[in-house]
Amino acid sequence: MFKSIQWKIVIMYFLLVFLAMVIIGAVIITQLEQYHIDNLTDYLHNQANTIYIQIRDINLVAVPDIQKFIERWYDGATGTQVREVYILNSERQIIASNFTDTVSRPIGEVLGTEPATLLLASLTQDKESEVIENDKGEAYLMDYAFPVKNQMGQVEKIIYIRADMEQVNMTLDKAKTILANATLLALVITVILGSLLARSITGPIKEVTSKAQLMAEGDFDHRLEVKSTDEIGQLTQMFNHLTQQLKQTLGEIASEKGKMEAILTYMTDGVIAVNVRGDIIHANPSALRMLDCEDEEVGGATLDELFSKAHIDLNLSRIQERTEGERILQINDTILRVEAAAFKNEQKDTMGYIVVFQDITEQHKLEAMRKEFVANVSHELRTPLTTIRSYVETLLDGVLEDRELSRDFLQVVNSEAERMTRLVKDLLMLSRLDYQKTQWNKSQFSLENVVEEVVRKLDIPVKQKGHTVTVRKMAPLPQFEGDKDKIEQVILNIVSNAIKYTPDKGKIEIVLDYNDGKARIVVNDNGIGIPESDMPRIFERFYRVDKARARELGGTGLGLSIAKEIVEAHSGEISIDSTHGAGTTVTIQLPA
Repeated sequence: MFKSIQWKIVIMYFLLVFLAMVIIGAVIITQLEQYHIDNLTDYLHNQANTIYIQIRDINLVAVPDIQKFIERWYDGATGTQVREVYILNSERQIIASNFTDTVSRPIGEVLGTEPATLLLASLTQDKESEVIENDKGEAYLMDYAFPVKNQMGQVEKIIYIRADMEQVNMTLDKAKTILANATLLALVITVILGSLLARSITGPIKEVTSKAQLMAEGDFDHRLEVKSTDEIGQLTQMFNHLTQQLKQTLGEIASEKGKMEAILTYMTDGVIAVNVRGDIIHANPSALRMLDCEDEEVGGATLDELFSKAHIDLNLSRIQERTEGERILQINDTILRVEAAAFKNEQKDTMGYIVVFQDITEQHKLEAMRKEFVANVSHELRTPLTTIRSYVETLLDGVLEDRELSRDFLQVVNSEAERMTRLVKDLLMLSRLDYQKTQWNKSQFSLENVVEEVVRKLDIPVKQKGHTVTVRKMAPLPQFEGDKDKIEQVILNIVSNAIKYTPDKGKIEIVLDYNDGKARIVVNDNGIGIPESDMPRIFERFYRVDKARARELGGTGLGLSIAKEIVEAHSGEISIDSTHGAGTTVTIQLPA
């Protein structure tokens, strides 16, 4: 019950009023108490001053005269708040009192209280008077001391008065009772008014909740009556507007759903939607045609069953492992490009997968023609030729005079010439790569040494553009078994591209890492980057992002395609992540 908004509002007001009354009551009681104490203090001061005037000229030897005066004075003060009066000498002994049996005794012995000692001791501080409130059991007392000084300023007598504070305490108790009753009354009124106020707020909210339940059941024809122009009225008005908008939106969704069904029915690409268990939710006619299936075979079937009937080497598990990228499948003479993507709910939980089939038979034929052309036009010859030319130009510029350095340069040139010869043969092999007829010169070698060799070979173009190239080793790489020249060709191509497409004085970082049985080579640069629209086709043969710039730099659009073929032939993966205008990251993963 107390979890409702109505009771929360009542409790909040109850606590606020209670806290306010407690604070106000505390202030009033404190001020009232101080007021009465001040009045009593003034009264005692006046009485002490009266006694002082009478006894200041009486000699200490005339003690009986002082005693008689005190007795007369006390008889006249009967009925007041004064209870005890003492006249003390400088040794704090009583020389006169309204109690005759206390005369000639020390004040501390008579009173037997520590406050008396503290009170008298404080008069040595040159004070005119001192007041101490003394709580003796159930009796509340006020002790007042008034010094009588001689002409030398020395205390020779002390007027000590003790007064009863019972009247003050009675007044305060009465005030506390009144405040307590007022607080109780205020709290009762607060609960009543708070309940009425809370009900005026929660009533319309309950009505809105009831109508919302009807909306959840599909009834959008009910409207709420707007009874006020305050926030509750605005809420009611907005709820009615929401109902109308939701009804309109659901109608539009139904219309769009009809359009989408029409699009899926007549689109040329095949589309299959499955849930996370692999049960087929929808398959359009194009997908059934491409997979050579009938509509009756889809009902109640799973994606794995459908692929099995179509003799497709693909299943749901492989799609779940890799939802990005494309796969190429061949069914008889038809070649399909298959792409899969997960669809998620608002909580980002995967609800299923969309598998799209695209007939790329004609495109595949064109790709075969491009591969055949690779045998005659080799973009990869540009890189070794550039390296040879750079070293030759350096030799011609005067390095020939240094025989040892010249010999090193000529060895590099000779090595590049030999590798260029092998590259020509490899380019002829590229056309056969897809048919798995390529011969690989596999051996055990160090990937770290290959990277260092690539950096050394590209030292001149790096210096010409003022780049900074760093190699960072995150973990030692094990020996790798593969074709050293072709792996070097891949790394050389990637780093060379980073040098070419990074403006002068750029930064290029090569990161070497090993994890989960895979050697990872990552090349980062802060160059011009690749537009997002070009990323899906970046590995296509002959495809160039900026054709004019690629021609200027000597590119033919084959480098990344060749690199991808070589890496995948080594059971590896190559991927590119790029932000246009910010740089590119190329990641090569090889099993080691």
